Amino acid sequence: MVSPLVRSDCNDTNDGVYPGAPELCDGLDNNCDGVIPADEVDADGDGFSACQGDCNDANATVFPGAPELCDGLDNDCDGVVPANEVDADGDGSFSCIDCDDANATIFPGAPELCDGLDNNCDGVVPANEIDADGDGFLACNECDDTNPDVFPSTDPELCDGLDNNCDGLIPSDELDADGDGVSPCAGDCDDANSTVYPGAPELCDGLDNNCDGLIPANEVDTDGDGTLLCGGDCDDNDATVYPNAPEVCDGLDNDCDGIIPADEIDADGDGYPICKNDCDDTNSTVYPGAPELCDGLDNDCDGVIPADEIDADGDGFPTCKDDCNDANSTVYPGAPELCDGLDNDCDGIVPADEVDADGDGFRQCNDCNDNNNLIFPGAVEIANNGIDEDCDGQDLISAVNYQSNDALIAVFPNPSAGQFTLRCDCTESFHYQVFDAFGRLILENDVSFQLGAVSVRLNDAAPGVYLLVLHNESKGISIRKQLVVMK
Repeated sequence: MVSPLVRSDCNDTNDGVYPGAPELCDGLDNNCDGVIPADEVDADGDGFSACQGDCNDANATVFPGAPELCDGLDNDCDGVVPANEVDADGDGSFSCIDCDDANATIFPGAPELCDGLDNNCDGVVPANEIDADGDGFLACNECDDTNPDVFPSTDPELCDGLDNNCDGLIPSDELDADGDGVSPCAGDCDDANSTVYPGAPELCDGLDNNCDGLIPANEVDTDGDGTLLCGGDCDDNDATVYPNAPEVCDGLDNDCDGIIPADEIDADGDGYPICKNDCDDTNSTVYPGAPELCDGLDNDCDGVIPADEIDADGDGFPTCKDDCNDANSTVYPGAPELCDGLDNDCDGIVPADEVDADGDGFRQCNDCNDNNNLIFPGAVEIANNGIDEDCDGQDLISAVNYQSNDALIAVFPNPSAGQFTLRCDCTESFHYQVFDAFGRLILENDVSFQLGAVSVRLNDAAPGVYLLVLHNESKGISIRKQLVVMK
């Protein structure tokens, strides 16, 4: 029976990770110092870290073997920016995309300049560099090349809604700003309202729609809310009440639809309806500004459940209910003590029997002899010696008399730094095996004592207790020896 040893290896599934290991540019904490070297981190997510040759780990388009992108950068990290990624004319575009890098007015996206050139590099000289209406001006230099009455000039405006002289301005009295078909110069008395023009029908809007100079008497708005009596205002003395008004959480039918909204009802009687930000109107302990109650709810409706109300380890007790370690589900008020060296029941006391007096890695509460560091659950059991080394309640009894056979072979020095000499008062041959404290076979060989003493070398073994087992099947001899390696 064996027991795990306490180790400091931070990843015992990877033989490249152990304390003092060299860093390998693999994104791991190889030396177990708690830090992954900065040059092993792929900061820009392009699959390459600095130690893997990424020459700009702040740019995901730059890494060894990346395609060149016509961006003026050494994308593939070969130390060379391609020759066609220069801007000879200083227009902000590289040669690789500029269709004429000798002319600063020509580059992708450049504005067309009415110069007969393909300024924006789209492969087309604009069609507007012609005079379609025959008025003597190119389309790109006049405001309407389909109308010969429109061109740059000092001629008077014609009240036709056009910018006849191409000065960029249509006279304000020619504009039909409201799109009702009538401009001010044609008699519209309010060109900001499309319902107002000569001959328009009256619309109960408080305006002189037909431009006859009169507003109908029934188009009044007593409360100034923008809705007239003739327009259906259900309370013309309250400016917050009118058809389609927004509901304002005041218990009134603001929008005149005949219904007071359900969210203006305080269902749980805490003084706050839903429209006043009660985040749970079925619970009277939950409302804006309510005291937090250690119930796992957002009592004050601030969108946050206090950290001490969260049961992080799922043991049924958050910190605010006196869980003294909310990262461990075996620790909470009233929990059973588990012989783990912790204050499981949160009474402020770690039980006295949860100490390891002999330093063998097992506490008194589960070590059958806490005064002897060779006796603990899983320790190597020596047969027929009358001692229960592995704490299973009995000594190992074997059909082979190990006690008498053990005297055949002497081991010295023991303890040693790893090299042991075996001497036998015999000329027999044996097959031997060496096991570590986990029961793992670490060495085996055949030896013969016909030539005298033999050596067993454990020079690379870690300090600790090992079990040497020698067998001679033909004579039914089996011998066990405890080897102690000390550095």
